[in-house]
Amino acid sequence: MSPTFRDTSRRSTSATEEWCVVRGFVWVLQGNKGEFVEFMVEDQVVGYIHKGFTEHLRDFHDVFTIVSGSNGKNSVEHVTLHSSLRTPEDRTIAIGDVIKGLGELIPGIRNELYPVTSSYGMPVYFSLERAAAPYFGIKAYGVHMNGYIEKHGEKSLWIGKRSDVKQTYPGMLDHLVAGGLPYGISCKENIIKECEEEAGIPRSMSTNATSVGAISYMDINGFRYKRDVLFCYDLRLPVDFVPNNEDGEVDSFRLIPVPHAANIIRRTDFFKPNCNLVIIDFLFRHG
Repeated sequence: MSPTFRDTSRRSTSATEEWCVVRGFVWVLQGNKGEFVEFMVEDQVVGYIHKGFTEHLRDFHDVFTIVSGSNGKNSVEHVTLHSSLRTPEDRTIAIGDVIKGLGELIPGIRNELYPVTSSYGMPVYFSLERAAAPYFGIKAYGVHMNGYIEKHGEKSLWIGKRSDVKQTYPGMLDHLVAGGLPYGISCKENIIKECEEEAGIPRSMSTNATSVGAISYMDINGFRYKRDVLFCYDLRLPVDFVPNNEDGEVDSFRLIPVPHAANIIRRTDFFKPNCNLVIIDFLFRHG
């Protein structure tokens, strides 16, 4: 059962305990990185693929080349693309066909492409379906925005509750504005777009969003190896502003005092996990 904002109001404690969240939160890396092998394109490591998942790629020998080690044990050393796939366009089409062929092995297809690079801002080798990104261990990028108000010297964060029909983390608490960074759009333009779609924030306000840095994290779960980088923004909103979701992905919004938001993170699992990291960063910077 997903949390409700009424549930969050029951988690009250002293102000001193609430702010201890900045000491007590640890992101735990699940799984074993040793179960993964490098995914290489043009001699550059662009991701990591679980050894078990490589077995599902063997049938696509015209797309993937699975290189075995020379230790006589026939163990997988790394995965690369077939030499006939020389352009980003050809690679994108071929790997897209593989994703379709894998069917339910990769659930939650979004029909949204992520650029695959060795690092941010480097040349794009191909584009990959967003839902498939963790199965190939590529580094994915997103934007998260802390939307807050300040009244009588006290700050409060606007928090969204994700729709119960979202494919990922349904019903959990989330930032006012957040989203993946698709191919061909800048971080700032993506924030402006997401502000309008997710919270009804007009461009006249959203252009004031301030870049405050980036947070990276890793998480391993089965065949999935998430390597995400979140570009973080702050936006101070007018006290009388009330967000309104435009794309159906948010169930409701609630304005929550910053110390109380910290307490929710400390004592519950109500927030979508990566939101915890961005809010904790906000606590350090505004504490």
